[in-house]
Amino acid sequence: MSTGLSDRAASRAVLIGVHHYAEGAGLAQLPAVRRNIASLRETLCDDAVWGLAEQDCTVLGPEAGLGSVMQAIDSAAHQATDTLLIYYAGHGLLHPDRPTELHLALHDSNDHQMWRSLPYAHIRDEVRAAHRRRGLKCAVVLDCCFSGAAVEGSMGRPPEKLLQQVSDIDGVCVLTSSAATEIAFCLPDQELSAFTGALLGILREGLPDAGPVLDFGTLHGRLQQELGTRDQPQHPQLGAHNSGERIAIFRNPAFPSHAPLPGGGQGLGVPAPPERLFGRDRELRDLTGAAAGGPGALVVHGPPGVGKSALVAEMYRALTPEGAVGSAGTPVVLLDDVDEAEEVTRAVTAAPDSLVLVTSRSSLPGVSARRYPLAPLRIDHAVAMLRDLSGIAKHGRELAEIARLLSCVPLALRLVADRLRRTPTDVLLDVMRESERPLQHFPADDERVRTAFTASYEALTAPQKTLLHDCAGHPGPDFDRHSAAAVSRMPPGICGLKLEELVDAGLLQRTDGRYTFHGLYRDYAHLAEAETEARVAEAGAPRRTRLYLHLRGALRDARGRSGVQDTWRRAASAELRAAARAAREDGWHLATELSCEIAESLAEERRFQEAREEADAAHLHATSRHDGPAMARARSCLALLGGGTGTWQRPPEARFPAARNDSAEELHSAARAAHASSGDVADRGQLLTGLAQRAMAAGLVEEAMEFQADARACLEESDDTESLAECLVGQAALHIYVGRYPEASDLARTAARLLDERGDREGAAHAHASAAEALRKAGEPEKAARHAHLALDRFAPLGDPPTLAYAHRLAAKIAWAEGDHDLARQLMQSAQEMHRLSEAEEGPSTRAIAHPSRALRTARPEAPAMTATAFADPNETTPQVP
Repeated sequence: MSTGLSDRAASRAVLIGVHHYAEGAGLAQLPAVRRNIASLRETLCDDAVWGLAEQDCTVLGPEAGLGSVMQAIDSAAHQATDTLLIYYAGHGLLHPDRPTELHLALHDSNDHQMWRSLPYAHIRDEVRAAHRRRGLKCAVVLDCCFSGAAVEGSMGRPPEKLLQQVSDIDGVCVLTSSAATEIAFCLPDQELSAFTGALLGILREGLPDAGPVLDFGTLHGRLQQELGTRDQPQHPQLGAHNSGERIAIFRNPAFPSHAPLPGGGQGLGVPAPPERLFGRDRELRDLTGAAAGGPGALVVHGPPGVGKSALVAEMYRALTPEGAVGSAGTPVVLLDDVDEAEEVTRAVTAAPDSLVLVTSRSSLPGVSARRYPLAPLRIDHAVAMLRDLSGIAKHGRELAEIARLLSCVPLALRLVADRLRRTPTDVLLDVMRESERPLQHFPADDERVRTAFTASYEALTAPQKTLLHDCAGHPGPDFDRHSAAAVSRMPPGICGLKLEELVDAGLLQRTDGRYTFHGLYRDYAHLAEAETEARVAEAGAPRRTRLYLHLRGALRDARGRSGVQDTWRRAASAELRAAARAAREDGWHLATELSCEIAESLAEERRFQEAREEADAAHLHATSRHDGPAMARARSCLALLGGGTGTWQRPPEARFPAARNDSAEELHSAARAAHASSGDVADRGQLLTGLAQRAMAAGLVEEAMEFQADARACLEESDDTESLAECLVGQAALHIYVGRYPEASDLARTAARLLDERGDREGAAHAHASAAEALRKAGEPEKAARHAHLALDRFAPLGDPPTLAYAHRLAAKIAWAEGDHDLARQLMQSAQEMHRLSEAEEGPSTRAIAHPSRALRTARPEAPAMTATAFADPNETTPQVP
């Protein structure tokens, strides 16, 4: 909804004021409350403020009992069709057995007999029913004590969970007089209570820097500023759901005029601009040019707090120097803060010859309109804004960092500029750096900005909120739909659609297919997630683990390719490095491997400094965890990066003997530790298998052969036939690599038999494929063909395009070697078709980590996996389909 004035003829108000209490009740008399009620009623009925009819404003005093109060609220709720306002002033009580349960004191209430008071839950339930059943806008204002202690001049202390309790009503707002641990003042010698006096002062004087109406979000922000700086400070709280803070029942007396709609209707007018706009000259020129297109809707949209209303207000004044008719003769109408397309459609229909200027957080896709997206300020303009509003002439570097922390959002910049007038720049900057979110330790400012974010957040659907939470947990500065799909467990297409909805809502921005947060609002998205109990069950680390696996696979696909994949690698560089840093912080078991792969990728792009930084970080991480294999992998990576600054390529094995010797020594040390351990023999075997793979990644073939043989010996002593079979396949791969084909085929066939006996079709398929590869290279094509067809037979039910493509390609090579060229062409054609399918959707077995024989489909030639085909001759001729 836009911030429009509630219809006074369709609205009702109930004002409850208890200023006098029975003798012996132990509650202080509050004479100012009587004057609160009289003054508030007069203000509500004033045409200059709202103009509510006197008969529609019910007043209840100390004489009213619980039944009378609830009857009046129920009656008002049934009479109203637009807005219901409930105001209470008096003492608040907390139930002695349930200290978070709020009760409102009546004439004969006391601390000990809760049944004499009015439970706030009764009002909450009544208002909730009115909103849900009849669609009423509902506002509750509480100026009362919550401590239950009768202290002269004190209106009490609310509990920590008060705001959660009183605002637990969807679609309404609840404004309270103080924070959870503060006193709300109502001194005997004052005309009105501190809170209500400040509220009425704003309603009577108005706010020059606000629009034509005052919503509860605006009132709350100004009350925070006014009451928070007094000698006896208090900090009003606002709880709102479903944009309840945008309910407006008060006109702004300080606003100059209202712009009439053609045909005699009344528009929303134009919000008053700030004293000065900063850095919006280009935008004003663009919008003025767009307005020259004549009648119709012009929608200015963007994230919360970016300055849409102020910009359009300035534009309105430029277009209408003498009223609501533009200089070109076209009437100009403004609709501010719209979130429903129908509202714009109605305005355009009612005034077809008018230019309808619209501000909205959404682009309003359902409206036929010209659209202009508004982004935060440029950094230089943001610094100029801070300088001008704070009066600070120096400290340019510090001001620039403050602006960046605030994402150059004008709303936040104005609040901080005000603080800079009374807080040293370095102190304020240190506080912002040391906080989880920049404004965390400035509660009034933090609440103001968070309220702006919440208005957009609450309008999201539950799936959109969930995706926003998932994206907020992404460690990088930006991401694409595939990364978002990984953390949210959505299909990429559906995830992309949802991301575009978040862009439309102004909570994300998109550039060249990559998405990023308006940085300031990422913190509030985290905060909203933390307050959503349903999301507590899944912490950020598991989501990020899915991201790490996705990015590792995507990087492996991209390396060595050109075109789209290489473009992705360059665009995702910052995301990859941030993910590696987060993986190390999370202690992910493959963090060193991910960091090394990113370092090697950066080197391939000739970004040697960044590559070395990443490799150094990998080695430091592995060393801190005393992970010998990981240290060896990182040393190997550092050795590869030790050359000059020319085109990077994997060096020959002898190029860095010192680094290779260090890697070998660390691996041997880890192997000795494995042999000396008192753990299960199967565990030792698996550890040694991992060391063999690490050795191959470092180019240490002899060590890999040694470790794999030791692993086999350990696993043959155990009952773990599955691990033994995988070890045999790995050993076969190593024998193929060094040219020992007969031994390799024997090992692979033994593994295939064990896996067939276990019913592991996929594992057996890979083992048969390894045997076929070894026999083909040994010059025994007939035996090789038999195992290739056994592999195909086991791969087929899995329906995984990459594995089927590989199996068909292997069978084609063998058929070609046998001289059956027609069959070879048919098989290769099938392989190519499977490859095209695998480009669109990669099967799960392609990223298997635990099964060494399955890693071949993601391994790069220079860091071969422990499989037979990973060590195939790269110069070998492959049959082509003519």
